Amino acid sequence: MEFSELIKKRGMVRRFKDRSIEHEHLIKILSNAARAPSAGHLQPWEFIVVTDHAIKQRLAEAAVKQMFIAEAPVVIVTCADTDRSASRYGERGKRFYSIIDTAFVSLLILLTARDLSLGACFVGAFDDSRVAEILALPKHVKPIGIIPIGYPAERPAKYERIDINELVHLNRYGAKVNIDRMIQQNSNGINKDDRSYRSLL
Repeated sequence: MEFSELIKKRGMVRRFKDRSIEHEHLIKILSNAARAPSAGHLQPWEFIVVTDHAIKQRLAEAAVKQMFIAEAPVVIVTCADTDRSASRYGERGKRFYSIIDTAFVSLLILLTARDLSLGACFVGAFDDSRVAEILALPKHVKPIGIIPIGYPAERPAKYERIDINELVHLNRYGAKVNIDRMIQQNSNGINKDDRSYRSLL
């Protein structure tokens, strides 16, 4: 699938068919995720692959009773090894880089699943301490996302997006850019000597 199309078609799936995921699909999801960028190339992520139904049930309970989690054939819990990031970057590594890096991993899991015609959902609402206990996580490894994966039994809901023109600023916050005008007038891009960029504001 072409990348832009993949991004547009990605959506959160919360209902799954009673069908196993092929072993090679799971390997591809994990292999792609492990190639995410990370601060200092420290790769602070850990993957807990859950197939045991009882553990999936407990995770669903810990995630404010989002029981669809237990219905997925596979659940991947993405975790951040905060010590690995802190080893080079101290507190910022522990509290920021490790979280961001593991979020990159989570997005790659969602995109790869969709590319394989699978459905997935990122669940961030859960009791951290309960999830850590269920998965026997050491103190320095923090759960970031619970991601149930399976063949979709529903089409993901479509939601209206904020207009891109409301989100893009040029050089400073508040200097909004007209994206359509940028496309029309600047097929060769913008540089510091190009006075036409002012017409985009």
